[in-house]
Amino acid sequence: MEKERAFPHIRPELFKQVWQALKKGEKGSDSRWSYMAKSIETHKEFIPFLEGKQKTLPPGAPDPFLHLTLHTVVEELLAENELPEIGYFYDIQKKHGLSHHEIVHMLGAILTTQLFTIFKEQKFDIEFYKQILKEYAHYTPDVFWKKIEEG
Repeated sequence: MEKERAFPHIRPELFKQVWQALKKGEKGSDSRWSYMAKSIETHKEFIPFLEGKQKTLPPGAPDPFLHLTLHTVVEELLAENELPEIGYFYDIQKKHGLSHHEIVHMLGAILTTQLFTIFKEQKFDIEFYKQILKEYAHYTPDVFWKKIEEG
C-alpha cells in the first residue's frame, strides 16, 4: 500500500503545470490554483526548477517544491479563515510592520515545526498548534526565529 502524502493535492507536476499556464496568460478555475500561482509569482527564483532547467540546489537553499507547497498551504489557511488563531497571528505581525510574504514564511515555519510530529505520530495536535500561534504571535521577528530554531 502506498504511503499517503502529507499534501496529496499539491505535487511538483502541478506547480509545473500552473507555471506553464501562467506563462500563457491562463488562469485556473479553483482557489488552490490561485494559491499555487501566487506562490510561484512570489518566488520567481524557483522558475528554473519549474522549467526543468535547474536540478540541483546550492548548499543551504530550500527545496523549491517544499517551499512553494508551504506557501500554498499557508495562503489557503489564511484565505479559508477556519482557524482564527492564524488570522490573529497575521494581524499582530502586520501591526508590527511585517509584509504579507514575511508573515507567510513565519506561518510556514510554525507549520513545519508541526510536520515532524505529524509524520512521527500520524496525528496533528490542533490545540497545540493553536497555542503556538497565539504565543508566537506576540514575538518580534528576531525572537520568533530564535524560538523556531530552538524548536
